[in-house]
Amino acid sequence: MISTLAGLPSARPFEKDRFLSVFGGLFPEEDWSRARLDALVATATYRTLPEGTTLLREGQVCAAVPFVLEGSIRVFKTSESGREITLYRIESGQSCVLSLGCGRGIAAFPANVLAERATSAAFIPSETVREFFNEGPAFRDYVRDQYASRMAEVIELVEEIAFRRVDERLVQALADLDPGDGFIATTHQELADHVGSSREVVSRILKDLEQQGALEISRGSIQLLAGFGKINK
Repeated sequence: MISTLAGLPSARPFEKDRFLSVFGGLFPEEDWSRARLDALVATATYRTLPEGTTLLREGQVCAAVPFVLEGSIRVFKTSESGREITLYRIESGQSCVLSLGCGRGIAAFPANVLAERATSAAFIPSETVREFFNEGPAFRDYVRDQYASRMAEVIELVEEIAFRRVDERLVQALADLDPGDGFIATTHQELADHVGSSREVVSRILKDLEQQGALEISRGSIQLLAGFGKINK
């Protein structure tokens, strides 16, 4: 996902055990000798990324694939007017399907990438990832599952934009539910039922609104902030 590691925070010491504590299920002993796996995992670079760190800008060439150990990475597009739209997020135990294709059909990365909150991740060279894919059945299944999951998310996103305008309905629903102090006791599922969408779609929109300073998400509640008034116009 990164065109160069030079612009990112300093690398941390080799953390094979931590990597395998999250992704070890992709490398069963019957498929991998310890020596072979150790040699491949040793090519990874481990980094802790402060919130807001830019990993990649649209049009750059990526040379490594992130495997998130903790935190959240956001992949998004930006329009000429500066408006952003989130394509998907990469969280613990996940990787980036777009960067998995770098060097094989994707010459330049088609989106922007940043650490949405403090994130630790292993960045593995594309060549190593291809060896994982070629030699490991479990890893191949993982990649296919990641592609299927992200494709479903992007299809839902297209439906939101082209047909549903769920974001507008959700903002209106929050305004209607506001008792006056901005504190709304509700769950993401209840909001999804209210606007006729899925919990995953509503959660993604709420995270975007939170990033814009419109609200603050807590378990079982939402607090509307001053920025909400600018959105609800």
